[in-house]
Amino acid sequence: MRFIINNKLKMLAVLMMGFTLLFSRPLDAQTLEDYLWEAAENNPGLRADYTLYQAKMEEVDRRGTLPNPELSTGFYLMDMRSLMGNQKGNLSVMQQFPWFGTLKLQKDMASKEAISSFYRFQTSKEDLFFEVKTTYYQIYLIHHHLTEVKRSLELLSQMEQLALERFKGAAPGVSGKLTDVLQVQSARKAKETKVAQLEDELQLAQLTFNLLLNRAEDSPVTMDHSFINSSISYEKEAVLDSVLVSNPGLKELQADGEAYKLQGELAAKQGLPNFGLGLNYMINSARAPQGAIGEPGGYVPGGMGHNMVMPMVSISIPIYRKSIKAAKNQSDLYRQSSMSKQENLKLGLKTEVEEAFLEWRTANRNEELYRTQVELLEKTRELMFAAYSAGEEDFENLLTVHDQLIEFVMKMAEENVRGLNALAKIEKMMALNLEQ
Repeated sequence: MRFIINNKLKMLAVLMMGFTLLFSRPLDAQTLEDYLWEAAENNPGLRADYTLYQAKMEEVDRRGTLPNPELSTGFYLMDMRSLMGNQKGNLSVMQQFPWFGTLKLQKDMASKEAISSFYRFQTSKEDLFFEVKTTYYQIYLIHHHLTEVKRSLELLSQMEQLALERFKGAAPGVSGKLTDVLQVQSARKAKETKVAQLEDELQLAQLTFNLLLNRAEDSPVTMDHSFINSSISYEKEAVLDSVLVSNPGLKELQADGEAYKLQGELAAKQGLPNFGLGLNYMINSARAPQGAIGEPGGYVPGGMGHNMVMPMVSISIPIYRKSIKAAKNQSDLYRQSSMSKQENLKLGLKTEVEEAFLEWRTANRNEELYRTQVELLEKTRELMFAAYSAGEEDFENLLTVHDQLIEFVMKMAEENVRGLNALAKIEKMMALNLEQ
């Protein structure tokens, strides 16, 4: 009898070790960092934000140039007579010049808008990387749960076989009950249903992950488990300081505020005169002499017909001040709004940092608690399994301990992922991904 029990315990230990090695063995797989860069290269939403930034950069050169010169020409249907001859037409060109410093302000303002657009792109990148990470961790968690549930099914099969042997009286001196067999079969059915549910969840998670990377929906997602033991290597105060300095959302609002300030200065410049410099070229032809001395119309001598060049200067007079005043007030209000948004975002980021550290600490405490529970329950299950094999333990208690063990193993992995998600959130707020 002792020989039979020992064999069953050895089989159970080998089975558990096999599943553990299968799950923990490193695979020849893409790393999480590889997937992050693939998402950065292929995600259409991120590409759109970067393209918008490039368009804003083109705006800088466009705003820093003078307006196009104006060229005008005119011809008379009938020659206009003048002392210099018959004037046939004229040709003029005029270049407008805004008030001193206006072009530089326009260029600086466009530059700030481009910088704001760049930080918006960085925010989108951080959001994308966070989503990729959390989805990747979710896939890992589902894989973990699938492995544990399938391992549980294998162990339940062993327990079912043992219950059948006891019920049929295969082991001399040890009796069993039909209810034991039915209970374990019911437990197996529940685990099989759980496997089907997890497989559906895994398919959805992998689809979501592949769409984030903008690749084929059925592309395989391989796991690199090097991230499992990741930890926060920064103090909370250092993280908060880094967030308030490096967060791209804050930098975007700061750039917006600077752009609104320049917009007000530009409005003031637009309330000053603009200048224009140009030339007017008059086309004349020689005029033949007309009339004679003593005639009623008198004598008109012939003209020389020289063309003439006339320099021109123009100046605009900005007398309508209402629109200028409204533009300045508008820029001040926009700037105040941007500053209020900055303060609100800072408060929100401080709260998120506190929540992320709380999540991290809670996850670590719970994971350590569940690890202790798992160790105790594993020993308990082994002892109860041996006792049941010898006919000294109730089968229902053994099933209860088995289910509790699987539950705590799964909860331990869930707390690990909970901590990883908190770490990913901190990295997002600190913009650490932008340094990769």
